[in-house]
Amino acid sequence: MLVSEIDMITPSSLSECLTQLSKEGRKHRLIAGGTDAVVRMKEGKWRPEIWINIKNLKELRYIEESKDFIHIGPLATHTDITHSPLLQRKADVLVDAAGEVGATQMQKMGTIGGNIGTASPAGDTLPALYVLGALLELTSLKNKRIVPIQEFIIGPGRTVLKENEMITKILIKPQRQNEKGIFQKLGPRKAQSISIVNVAISLTMDQDRKCVEGKIAFGSVAPTIIRARKCESMLTLGPLNDELIQNIAKIAWKEVMPISDGRATAAYRRDMASALLERGLYRLIRRWENQ
Repeated sequence: MLVSEIDMITPSSLSECLTQLSKEGRKHRLIAGGTDAVVRMKEGKWRPEIWINIKNLKELRYIEESKDFIHIGPLATHTDITHSPLLQRKADVLVDAAGEVGATQMQKMGTIGGNIGTASPAGDTLPALYVLGALLELTSLKNKRIVPIQEFIIGPGRTVLKENEMITKILIKPQRQNEKGIFQKLGPRKAQSISIVNVAISLTMDQDRKCVEGKIAFGSVAPTIIRARKCESMLTLGPLNDELIQNIAKIAWKEVMPISDGRATAAYRRDMASALLERGLYRLIRRWENQ
């Protein structure tokens, strides 16, 4: 099928888009920034009968704060995220991750909703959203439901999204004043390639610089993003000194479940997962000491 043989619909409102999604009988797929879609089409994948172009639905492009949550529209670009003062203050790990999604042009075009919907194990914003406990609002013409991101993604490229649904909101809890995060990525070329391994870390510290809660999520080392629960449990065992940080990094080697592919071997990914976690923890401690 040639690109010219695929129909394109451009709805002028969210309700019009949802009406199109509710129609049965033809295979459709949403497109916004198109940074993933173009690649998949070149690979011979993602060949729907109808593309629904939602790029201009301004009602889905926003970053706002309510009493309990930060609300992010699925059409917020990675550049919107990196430039948001609100997210810089209250979701620094997501800002870090969005700044590592491809080159500058890709960050301007690509959207957070697209990164989530693609459900790639190597998606750079996904580990950050996991440690932030993101909730996704999924909307159809007649219903809405809220799904935690870890329940939304069920395998490589696989989600629980129904044919008549779309992501209409991402909800995250704002970081507390004593909470800081960081994102680390290993790729063949810095900030312009698919991650070989990535990791998001969030630490909540007390007045004595002791960790009282920590969250760690790895990408590109399993069929989906994984939370490193054993590593997380070790973060609160004592002061994050050299010995404890290095012991935590060693445990990461056992928690990840990578495969070998054209970009890296499983053994290399395990080693790099440990190294990235160790480096990220040291960088976070320095941030605390320098604030």
